[in-house]
Amino acid sequence: MSHRSVIVMAFLCITSAAAAQPSVGRADRGSVLRVDSLGEVDRGALAAFAAPLDGSIRVHGAVRMYRLVYRTVLHGRAVDASGLLVVPADRVRPRGVVLFLHGTNVTRALAPSQPDRVDGNEEAAVFGGNGYLVVLPDYLGLGESTVPQPYMIAAAQRDVSIDMLRAVRTVAGAMHTGWDPSLLLLGFSQGGHSVAAVQRELERRPLAGYRLRGAVAVAGAFALRRVSLPYTLDNNGVGYLAISVMAYCRYYGRPVSDAFAPALAQALPTLLDGNHGMDEIAPVLPEDVRALFTPAFLRQVDGREAGWFTRALDENSLDAWVPRAPLRFYNGEADTDVSRADAKRLHDFAKPRGGAVSLHSLGRVAHQESSGRMYAPVLAWFDSLSAARRAGGPRRAAGSAGSRPPAHHLRRRHG
Repeated sequence: MSHRSVIVMAFLCITSAAAAQPSVGRADRGSVLRVDSLGEVDRGALAAFAAPLDGSIRVHGAVRMYRLVYRTVLHGRAVDASGLLVVPADRVRPRGVVLFLHGTNVTRALAPSQPDRVDGNEEAAVFGGNGYLVVLPDYLGLGESTVPQPYMIAAAQRDVSIDMLRAVRTVAGAMHTGWDPSLLLLGFSQGGHSVAAVQRELERRPLAGYRLRGAVAVAGAFALRRVSLPYTLDNNGVGYLAISVMAYCRYYGRPVSDAFAPALAQALPTLLDGNHGMDEIAPVLPEDVRALFTPAFLRQVDGREAGWFTRALDENSLDAWVPRAPLRFYNGEADTDVSRADAKRLHDFAKPRGGAVSLHSLGRVAHQESSGRMYAPVLAWFDSLSAARRAGGPRRAAGSAGSRPPAHHLRRRHG
């Protein structure tokens, strides 16, 4: 019997039990609905994915890839989500679990679990190829998910990520994969914001089967109203604000026509439905970011007037909490998409209160280039945390409640 057949049979009972839940409780979240084997990627193919990255990263082994479809929650209702699971092919026991949370993506077909993924290959090479089990949620609205994407909504990003960790623990058990509960978080751009949301939740409510060892947020936005929004306006981030405001209108049930200029209120709901790419969306957007909005809504965006949008930004900001497990902030010094002041604001809040936070520079690089520079220093740090744990050395970690596919292009990832 093939390896794939064993996995499918192992989950027949799980999927039948979880198939028709109209609402979801904590015990149902992370229920596994489907596991698809995507094949094995050999060491040579992984090395090719790692070769363009800074730092001469070595790859030591092959990986197996799987698409997971699992249950999560949105507005208290059960919804399905998907993600990519990468398992080292030749290790009895992984060195730990790396949860990677990707940057901005508006297209379902480019999500990590899909054949044309923009995220997942590099992470499979750098971390999976060096002995880590790697978990990459697609996010709601992407991959197999059909709901609107709740972009930069802290609770939704937190839930879809933690529920995939629940699903992975179940899948690993069914596969008889060796298990190391050490959990390491890494997020880029939008994913940096998500890392903060996940870490804060795990430190409030530890997740059975995992022990948080450390986290890295690369070019993350945390003070959404006070820092991120003004910086995006100053740097004319038309695409970011179009995606963000559309997502917030949908999530908070606000009329799109109240926020966007009339022509955009007509066009954007269709273009931002998960089935179009930025090459289709960008030509519709104005050159000036302020031309996106109605005059009344622009007063909120400019900070001249309080309203539902400014309150929502504050609700989803993550700049006033104190991490217990080490949280490192990495930024490029020439980034015009995300301000380094975002990380500094959270750092300066947490550090005097005993937070395990630190600031790190990736050099004078822009936003996209910082993603290529992050892997080598992050891998080195994760390896040091793994080695210290195995040696029984000093560590600071959050508590726990237990212990070849088709060739892909190295596509340009968004922030």
